[in-house]
Amino acid sequence: MTWQVGQRTVADATGATVRGSRIAGGAQLHIDVAFRLVEWPWKENGPISLVPQPSEVTARFARGELNLGFALPNPTSLVSPPIHSSTASVPFTLSLSTQALVALETARDGGSIALFMTLVAHPVRLAQHQGYAPGIEVVPTVEQRAFEVPKEQWLAVLNSVGYCDSIITELRLPPATSDAGGHLARGVAARNEGRYSDAIAACRIAVERLNGAPKEGSGELERIVKAKRIDLSERERFVLIRSATHIFASPVHHGATHYEREDADLAIAMTAALLRLAPRWGARDTERDIKESSQ
Repeated sequence: MTWQVGQRTVADATGATVRGSRIAGGAQLHIDVAFRLVEWPWKENGPISLVPQPSEVTARFARGELNLGFALPNPTSLVSPPIHSSTASVPFTLSLSTQALVALETARDGGSIALFMTLVAHPVRLAQHQGYAPGIEVVPTVEQRAFEVPKEQWLAVLNSVGYCDSIITELRLPPATSDAGGHLARGVAARNEGRYSDAIAACRIAVERLNGAPKEGSGELERIVKAKRIDLSERERFVLIRSATHIFASPVHHGATHYEREDADLAIAMTAALLRLAPRWGARDTERDIKESSQ
């Protein structure tokens, strides 16, 4: 499809490139759409310029699609008629919040992505109708076009917007009526309000109130930890959590199951927390403590 005015083809979209940049609370996708401008006898028919308009963007994946909102063209963009056939580029900017970017990555699920854009332009030309004074005639023209974004290019975009500088993962929580789920929700609310001690306490109670989950084990290590848990230092607690995370992430415990996504969410959350806490202690001390705890 092309941008047409009446029977006259003015521009034909040929492709697009995508870049990224950071903004407060999210990212911007810069979509540069390339056009082939068609030569036509503008002197005889009157000059026509195209003013690009906001374009609705939908991301399409192998398993569905996700509406991303409207991409805005550069305010100074204008597609002017060429004397000879040539090319032009119109930059569009699409702003995405961090949550929208997370939803986009969840829907992509590691696969390819295509951006489906509804390209709209207002042709502007001088016109004079019988009985009226000369004026500017504006008649919208619309083109729908899908642009494939290679996976390598998309990964470069994610890197440029700092997608992995902070990790946000969405977990499906139990119903609000669940005792443990209610405590967890209160913990999240306390965290958001800056009451961190209350948040930790609520999470501890949530773990204690887990229904249907094993509470006691028969291992010798667990009995030793439980017997000494009151005397454990903060560093010793970190060492135990690190060891537990390492054990949980062992490849022999995971495979092609229905719980791969949940396992990955849990492993990422625990690992990210450990990376944040690790600088409190020297690497040599931590390694020594791990060796001592394994003896």
